[in-house]
This record gives sequence, C-alpha cells and structure tokens, in this order.
Amino acid sequence: MERAYREDELLDATIIDSEGYVYGKVEKINIDEGEIVLLVYEGKPDVKTVVDMASLKEELLRGVKTTFGSKIRRIAPWEVLAESIRKELGLGLDAQLSDEHYQEYAERLSVPIPRVKAQVERKEQKGIVSLDEIRTIRTSVIGKEKGTRMIKVILLKEPKEAAFRRTPIQEKVPYQNTDAIRDKLVLDSEGNALGYVDSVVLFQGTLGIRVYVSKLSDQVSLGLLTQYLEESGQPDVAASVRKHFMDSKSRRYTAEREELEEFMRQKKLTFKVPEKVTSQGNREFVADIPWDAVHKIRDVVLLKSTLTDLRSKGYI
Repeated sequence: MERAYREDELLDATIIDSEGYVYGKVEKINIDEGEIVLLVYEGKPDVKTVVDMASLKEELLRGVKTTFGSKIRRIAPWEVLAESIRKELGLGLDAQLSDEHYQEYAERLSVPIPRVKAQVERKEQKGIVSLDEIRTIRTSVIGKEKGTRMIKVILLKEPKEAAFRRTPIQEKVPYQNTDAIRDKLVLDSEGNALGYVDSVVLFQGTLGIRVYVSKLSDQVSLGLLTQYLEESGQPDVAASVRKHFMDSKSRRYTAEREELEEFMRQKKLTFKVPEKVTSQGNREFVADIPWDAVHKIRDVVLLKSTLTDLRSKGYI
C-alpha cells in the first residue's frame, strides 16, 4: 500500500524527472478547490556575509579570566565563558547557548563581531508540479550508524527537466568511466535510494557500477584534538589528554570517541569533540549492479528494477 505524507514531510524533497534529471525541490504544496500542485524551487549558489562564529568565540575566550574557584572545580575556559554569558543575559544555569547569544554578549561587551563571506544557497522559483505528473514518492534512510541520512524523492512520469534543458531522450545508456558518474545518487525503479556510485566495475562480458553508503568513523585524532584545545584556550584540557593517552609508552595517535568522552567524564572535564578532529567517514559496500540493469544516468542513476528484484538476483 502506498503511504501518505504530510506537507512538512515533503518539503525540500528532490523532484526527479523520468530521464534522471533533477527538476528542483518542493517549496510548498498549494491546495485549491480545483487543483493541487507542488511549488518547486531551484537552489542557486550565492555569496553572503555572515558572522565568523569560530573567530568570535576565540576572541571571547581570550578575554576569559579563570578564577581560583573555577580552577579548583576544574572548569574549562569555554565553560567559564558560557557561565558569564548566561549570567549577563539572564539565562538559566543549564540554558543551551545559541550563536545569537554569543553575538549579543559580544555586543554588550563592545567586542567587534568578525564577518566573512560564505557560500550559501539562494532559492529561486522554478515552476509547479501537479499530482497527475507524479509517478511515485519515496523516503529512504541510507548509510550506516551515525552516517545515516534521509533521502526524499519524487519521481515524475515525464521528462520535465529534460524538456526544460532541451536534452534528447536517452534511448540507451552509454558506457561511462568512474570520473563521469562517481558519487551520483542511485535509485531503484520505485525511487528507493540504494546509495552512491563508488566506481565502474567489470563483470564477465559487461561493465557495472559499485554502490556504497557512508559510515562515519568514531576515531578521534589526538594530535588534532590537543591542537584544537590549545588554540581554543584550553591548554589544561590538552595536557590532560596528552598525559592519559599519549605518553611515551603508548604512542597512541587516535582514540575512540566514546573512550575519550568517558575519560572526560571521569576527570570532570567538559568539551565538545569537533567534527574536524575526527577521521573521515568510511565507504561501505552495498551492491554491484550490471550495466544492463541501469535505466538512466543523468543527474542521478535510475535502475530498471526494484530493490526486491535486485536482492532476488543476488546483486544486493
């Protein structure tokens, strides 16, 4: 049975035409007495001036003065700063601080707020899609453990974007090399996501594509972590990490995130492990799909079969 979706569940869903081209994303659903349509937008790259939060927080940390009491309690400088912000702004002791709180605190202390140019996405109206144009709607969760992500897809019956681009219909999928199709999203015939193209592979007598999903690593680089702690005004925490994990006997270079967090709890040291000090995510194999099972290769890869059919043939 086809499942139903609320409007909020379909916002930002990717709309893909029958050729595998991305038409746009769902901005809103308009419901009138005689018609129901999806309003579609297209994301365009843009440059915007934004607050450089990393530099601002570093500047605020430079002004932190640790008291004898905070040293006794072994409170890190960034936590002393957080306490000062909560007190200045009249927030609760356990209130979560947002970027806006840091900015307001800086303004009250007349600390200059640094700004940088950042790449952002600007929404431009693309068009509309009626319910009659929709072939299927699917949501999929792909990835492993903390690397999972939700993929929301609406497949159209016709080559709507191909017509917009004035691109001929692809009658047969030509062979392509890995560089041409690497990291393209792979969808089955019903719009279910399998993963992304890792590479072109060789079957007996034909080519195929290897599909992967991401699996985030929980390995933390101790060198990068201690460098980050020193640069962010927490040399005492960096020293504790070195003493426990990086003595001359162990010669350790990495630690499991959970192991590190347990050590910090035991020592009553609090900080958030930034993503930039963790090792890169790993690619995990999903399937090898022969070329004759590929329906279209455009912005995404569309397959001819369903996930069930692919499993029955042993590809997954």
